[in-house]
Amino acid sequence: MKPYYQDEQATIYNADSVEALAELRESFDLVVADPPYTTGIASFGEDTKASGWGDIMNSAHFNAAWLRECRRLLEAKQGAAWVFNSWRSLPVLARTSYEIGWAIKSVLVWDKEWIGPGGHQGLRPSYELAALFVHAGFAIADRGLPDIWRSKWSSVKPYGHPAEKPVALVGRMIRESGARRVLDPFCGSGTTLEAAKQEGATAVGIEIEERWCEVAARRLQQGILLTANNMLTVSGGREKTDA
Repeated sequence: MKPYYQDEQATIYNADSVEALAELRESFDLVVADPPYTTGIASFGEDTKASGWGDIMNSAHFNAAWLRECRRLLEAKQGAAWVFNSWRSLPVLARTSYEIGWAIKSVLVWDKEWIGPGGHQGLRPSYELAALFVHAGFAIADRGLPDIWRSKWSSVKPYGHPAEKPVALVGRMIRESGARRVLDPFCGSGTTLEAAKQEGATAVGIEIEERWCEVAARRLQQGILLTANNMLTVSGGREKTDA
């Protein structure tokens, strides 16, 4: 499998995550994954974001495919996996956990310190979740670490990816987990890779869309935050900078 981008600390593969993970033979001590929140659940089917049981099972099957591979890649170092999700997708992840026989040890609440958009009837969202899967030999050194972390975020995404996460938040996951070798199966615009570099760790990212591989590669090469004025525009695998 040929890297799309590689430097001393980071490697990016432009590939399907399940297929690429199956080819990897190296060991990691941490996975930070932000899979698509494409299938969720609600109390009643009247919610347009809720999905039927068949869709939930299909989504759980997909999650099982990549998470099972991550578990294998973490086994030698007895590592752990942080998997981002929401209140709608957590039941799907719980079903995934059952399917692969790997229990969720904890659920982190990420307080965005920002209120997102919402309808007139429900509450406006201000948090997301991250499930922690661990091997038996994994341990968090700080035994006073709580399950609510605050990391400021908003609707403005510096690199344009709709599911971007704060570098500070992912960096804390890496740091608190004591990780030196990190894997991100859905690396998007490269947040995990940048966070790993800042924490002095090495990282491998997998991303199926070439346009985001380009963004992540440029991000790692420049090592600076791109603003709206110099944000690169990507189309069909080719890139240009704004005039």
